[in-house]
Amino acid sequence: MKKIAILVHFYLSSLIGQNQSQIDSINFLLNQLPNNSQIAVAFVNSENVSYYGAINQNGEIKQIDNHKSVFEIGSITKVMTSTILANLVREGKVTLDDSLQKHVPFKLKRPDKNGKTVTIKMLSNHTSGLTRMPNNMLFDLLFNSKNPYKKYDLNRMEKYYKKRMKMNRSPGESALYSNIGVAFLGHVLGYVENIRYDQLLDKYVISMYGMTSTSLDRNKIKDNLVLGVNNNGKVVSNWDLSAFNPAGGILSSVEDLSRFARANFTEDPVLQLQRERTAKYNENIDIALGWLIFNEHNEIIYWHNGGTGGYSSDMSINVNAKKSIIILSNVSALVKEVKQFRSLNFSLLSEMD
Repeated sequence: MKKIAILVHFYLSSLIGQNQSQIDSINFLLNQLPNNSQIAVAFVNSENVSYYGAINQNGEIKQIDNHKSVFEIGSITKVMTSTILANLVREGKVTLDDSLQKHVPFKLKRPDKNGKTVTIKMLSNHTSGLTRMPNNMLFDLLFNSKNPYKKYDLNRMEKYYKKRMKMNRSPGESALYSNIGVAFLGHVLGYVENIRYDQLLDKYVISMYGMTSTSLDRNKIKDNLVLGVNNNGKVVSNWDLSAFNPAGGILSSVEDLSRFARANFTEDPVLQLQRERTAKYNENIDIALGWLIFNEHNEIIYWHNGGTGGYSSDMSINVNAKKSIIILSNVSALVKEVKQFRSLNFSLLSEMD
């Protein structure tokens, strides 16, 4: 194994407030990641937020300040889309049990199956029965792998729902992770409000929680953007999620996501609604609106992760204990070692005071 050299002054570790065991765990994983990999970690509680950042440069782990740096957060975006949904439910503009067809301005190809109707809630908690990806973007996935979503605009997504909408299971039968489902949910909420998804995101998430470095528009945050890398440590293209923005298009920092995490420690009725259990995800995991729910040693943990061609992310919240861990990295989700992020996250969370 490469020798880990922490090129920092000791006082910096004291300043950020993490114990050495936590820092060692982060650095141990970072040392397994490609050259030029970065990790930004936020340790969040009800009173304060502390940060740890580091980069792997030719086998040396150097501590850096990257708490304001911006990364693609991938599917953690789904949590934010469900926050928008919870807002519109609280405002009485939709109900979770409304049929999808009720809020779509065109006729769906298949709004139900086996007598069961797709509802708004089912798009959020992955129980609609919809496939993971639409069958009219296979070419993009196969031949545009460097930026597979770029040409899949809202017009193509609407055509899918009009002419090719497909369910592999009956609505409500069981959970089946669906990017096309959550992506369309964001646009359906836009139909309800008669505004675009990016405007919804700004109104109900970015502005609401003071997330000043969070955006769907890379040009707005380009000065703080960390470049993503592949398994060889080479810079890769950013992904343009286009119509899939509501499922994975947000760029953000650990500082901004910390603000959202801390809002979950309050009596915010929207976030309380969002965290309510809605279905069983699998034998061991429940699902709320956007969040997956774990029971770890009798502690309820709300969690989601994300991954794109050049980035990986992992976020957990223990509401009862008022603590959260957020991990952002510029390492492709295709790098196998990033699968360790969840176990690292839960370990760091359990070690927090």
